[in-house]
Amino acid sequence: MTKKLISLFIALLAVSAFSESSDGVTSLFNGKDLTNWTMPPGKAPAFKVVDGVMETRPCGGSDLFTVAQFGNFIFRFEYLLSKVGNSGVLLRCDPNDPWGTGVEVQLLAPWTPYRDDLHCTASVYGYIAVTNRPDETTGIWHRMEIKYDRKMITIAVDGKLATVANIDTVAGMKDKQLTGSIGFQSNHSNEGEFALFRNLELKNLDADPEYVKAGFSDDDARIRTLAHAAAVALGNPMIAPLAKMLDGDNVVARSGAKQVLFDIVAKASAPQTSSSDKKAVARSLKTCLKAKPSDITAAYLKSLLTMIQSAER
Repeated sequence: MTKKLISLFIALLAVSAFSESSDGVTSLFNGKDLTNWTMPPGKAPAFKVVDGVMETRPCGGSDLFTVAQFGNFIFRFEYLLSKVGNSGVLLRCDPNDPWGTGVEVQLLAPWTPYRDDLHCTASVYGYIAVTNRPDETTGIWHRMEIKYDRKMITIAVDGKLATVANIDTVAGMKDKQLTGSIGFQSNHSNEGEFALFRNLELKNLDADPEYVKAGFSDDDARIRTLAHAAAVALGNPMIAPLAKMLDGDNVVARSGAKQVLFDIVAKASAPQTSSSDKKAVARSLKTCLKAKPSDITAAYLKSLLTMIQSAER
């Protein structure tokens, strides 16, 4: 596990500059400005907010990216394309090299017969063809949902499944990043054409301790590494699930849980951590001990409790 990954997930979990609903869905667009989004320098800005809607009109301007990075998520938004509108959704990418590091879900008006199922709206452009071609009517609002669940990507338009694939089965996608920014491609059709966006919502799956816990048992070491980093970023809420994992049958998961528990407690023991946070971690460890784990697990939890209690003094 690297400090870079942990920092990434801390930033990911701290994206709540916008309000979060009771079901964990966060708005990524406040309807007023482009707070929490960025356009890398080098090209003319191509996005702005007009009447509560995010729009891109200039041809060939800068693409737009979230400042925060995301690994596993459900992203929902509404879009409207002009007659020759041409844009896309960039996923798990580095804004400095979005197509090299991530992928694009196409958003395209059906203006040319050359755009087949591998290059039409809801395709993962050039990688995954649509299974069911969605409604591509221009001039009206459509709703897209993209779910990136570790290695599974699912795309629906207007409530109908369009695309689904395991990226391990797709040539060229195996080495793509598993975390990164979400972005929108600037309009790159004719001058005067446009793409509009509104109601951008994201459910961060990596904010759910049970979801993160499942990643500890994955066969892919990259998935496990990301789950470990997400768990450290979550901190105290992960202590109980990880403590239970220490008495589980999966040797790989047990090993990861042991290391991550140590990392969570070490992070909580740092001088800059508040006294209330330290006490919360200590309470969680005591609660786990009351659940009567195995002798080996109990001994380890007691050592972690001693560490955090020493830091409280």
